[in-house]
Amino acid sequence: MATTTFQGVVRSLGGGTRGTHTPTPVTQSVQISFDPTESSATNVRIGTSATSGETLTLPAGAIPISIMTIGGATGGTNPTVDIGTSADPDGLFNEVDADTAGTIAGAGGALAVAGGLAADATVTGIVGSSAATGGTFTGVLTYVMANNSVE
Repeated sequence: MATTTFQGVVRSLGGGTRGTHTPTPVTQSVQISFDPTESSATNVRIGTSATSGETLTLPAGAIPISIMTIGGATGGTNPTVDIGTSADPDGLFNEVDADTAGTIAGAGGALAVAGGLAADATVTGIVGSSAATGGTFTGVLTYVMANNSVE
């Protein structure tokens, strides 16, 4: 399978007619992982490893939508994690279930605002208020780019 990377915002007319229907941005998702026991904000990794792989940096204008837990955290009582940036560790998602696959949390942190992120942001993960004792948190982060949909 080919891999293509480009800088444009992807939009779709959803099968509609150009000039009649409004083009809207396409949502984007990325699998992330990190150590759910970390007590300081640590850059998340793309993929299933907490320690190797590329780190995730969202572009200015990104609007986080949700995080779906795939699981991986172990131990503790209903362990949770926070996802944000080094400046605001729970700025994207606060108290996300870290061990129950299929759990979805909406973006409710201070960085989830209309118009999207003010600047590029390297995403971090940190232990939540209920600590796991081990494992690797893995989830799917979904976001959309702010766009005025003007043709």
